[in-house]
Amino acid sequence: MRKFWLTLTDARLKAVLKALEASGPGLGELAAEPSSAPAFFRPLRAALRAAAALPPSSPGASRALAEAEDFTARLEKFFSDLALHGTAPDAAAKEALLYLQRACCEAPGLLSLSGRAGAASGISGLAAGAHKSLALAGAAANAATADFPRNLKFSSIYSGLDAVISSYERCAEALFSVNS
Repeated sequence: MRKFWLTLTDARLKAVLKALEASGPGLGELAAEPSSAPAFFRPLRAALRAAAALPPSSPGASRALAEAEDFTARLEKFFSDLALHGTAPDAAAKEALLYLQRACCEAPGLLSLSGRAGAASGISGLAAGAHKSLALAGAAANAATADFPRNLKFSSIYSGLDAVISSYERCAEALFSVNS
């Protein structure tokens, strides 16, 4: 009920949740077709900008909005970089994207008084799994001496996706702290 009330009365929180909830299911499609990222994120980022133009409702909502803007910008850049390199996510990046997809589904629970601790714990675990997967893959890419250009490319892909995960964690933390 609290989530419903907050998103009904606070346009900033509504835009944040819309961006996070839409990003989750969209990750699979974007992984298959990274060049569609600008078209996918354009309406989400426009809604976030429109919400930012409104008078601030609360410091927590303003922080969540700023973090959601950062998250969507980083996620769009990640997929745009994949398209630029003409590559698809490898197994490690796909695994991290699956963790992120599941974490995005937990976002609405962060606004529920009874469910927010569980949602925050779930997001923390999923983010840790994504970070670990990317760290292992990045270390392997950096250690390999053969096919240096490919390893460098994937090393930058892993670090970009790791930054996306960290940005999502900051956004989730901001949502958790709204009106706490």
